[in-house]
Amino acid sequence: MPVRAGLILGLAMLFPATAAERPNVLFIAVDDLNDWVGCLGGHPQAKTPNIDSLAQNGVLFANAHCAAPLCNPSRTALLFGKRPTTTGVVGNNDDWRTFESLKRSESIPQWFRQNGYYTAAAGKIFHANHGGWRGALNREEGAPYAGRSGFGQPEAWDERFPAKTIQLPMAPVLIDTHRNGINHHWDWGPIDFKADVTEDGQTSRWAVRQLREQHDKPFFLAVGIYRPHDPQYAPSEYFDEHPLASVELPRILSGDLDDVPAVAKHYTQARNNYEAMIRKHNALQSATRGYLSAVTFADAMIGRILRGLEASPYRDSTIVLLFSDHGYHIGEKEKYHKSTLWEESTRVPLIIAAPGVTEAGGVSQRPVSLIDLYPTLADLTGLDAPADLDGESLVPLLRNPDGPRETPALTTRQGRHHAIRTRRWRYIRYGDGSEELYDHADDPMEWSNLAADPAHLEAKRQLSEKLDRMLE
Repeated sequence: MPVRAGLILGLAMLFPATAAERPNVLFIAVDDLNDWVGCLGGHPQAKTPNIDSLAQNGVLFANAHCAAPLCNPSRTALLFGKRPTTTGVVGNNDDWRTFESLKRSESIPQWFRQNGYYTAAAGKIFHANHGGWRGALNREEGAPYAGRSGFGQPEAWDERFPAKTIQLPMAPVLIDTHRNGINHHWDWGPIDFKADVTEDGQTSRWAVRQLREQHDKPFFLAVGIYRPHDPQYAPSEYFDEHPLASVELPRILSGDLDDVPAVAKHYTQARNNYEAMIRKHNALQSATRGYLSAVTFADAMIGRILRGLEASPYRDSTIVLLFSDHGYHIGEKEKYHKSTLWEESTRVPLIIAAPGVTEAGGVSQRPVSLIDLYPTLADLTGLDAPADLDGESLVPLLRNPDGPRETPALTTRQGRHHAIRTRRWRYIRYGDGSEELYDHADDPMEWSNLAADPAHLEAKRQLSEKLDRMLE
């Protein structure tokens, strides 16, 4: 696109004259995806050509972090633009719909719908979970997170797949099949089904159909890709792309927990210690393969959606936003799961491609948060954002990825443990006052806790004060 034309389109997107001229939004949420994507370099054998291609056509935020390292509080935070410390939604069992703090708040899709957009969704956007045979049955008594419905918001959507009150399509294979021979819940392995019958296959096909339709209003299309969420099942051809014998193990430091506080050790060694099970069965290579394969499969389904957009009449008028709700450990810090305040759990892929606004191949190293998505979409679509959002628009960084950004990324666990990430530092303070400090200039794997090092007391003091201000 010529520079002049791009500039005019960019200004029109930021300040549209009429509702009909507002850009569309394709909002792709990926579940449990860490930095094991090619453009982030988290694992040398990651195969994510479609996500990488999107990054080459937009801006990659290489230092993006979740507001909470767990599905429900993270999604609630980003969808309402408010930190867990603001809303009080801090756990997977917290049904945000019952929280007084959100009674007068509008979620992103609800806000778009009220501003004249056609809103449609498929897959997991708000929190939901198959939860095994019982949990997959919609709202069965005792099912975790209300099963496939989850904590959804039917009134936010004009149309939803598979139904207004059900977020997740039914899976061909559920948890409890015990494919890895280790644990019936945290499972992985190939399945003998074609992609189209999986949850993500159904979801991506539906999204492509939406992109083929003629819309008389701008649309907000949200697509939730469930993999690599557990169980890390994928059609066998995606496991074939990662032969077990050639899978490289993650970089793991023996004794990495020796210098972390007791509260941090407790959270890695709590009930359901999957890492210990994997170590006991010498299955880390198999677990690594399972995650890589599920990531490759998720990328393929994302590619299907992006190709659908490219072939549609909306390709030049649609903002594409792709993110993961939080990261994931594959053995690092003796952890196999999420829900920590370390880099593996908080760092997420975040890519935004906005025609006429972003330059292809931009990379920003500035620390940003997923709660920044709400005000960013408001800026890009020329709509007035709610006044009480906690985040900051990323549009200045979309225009200039190396531009200034003073606010650290804040991540909260259980409402009482907090971490902030700047360009150089990660500072963690737990509810009992214990601390961790990591210098990413020298220690990107966070192997050396510097919190007790006298040489870094001033840096720690400044970071502690920044955290206090963000928690005020």
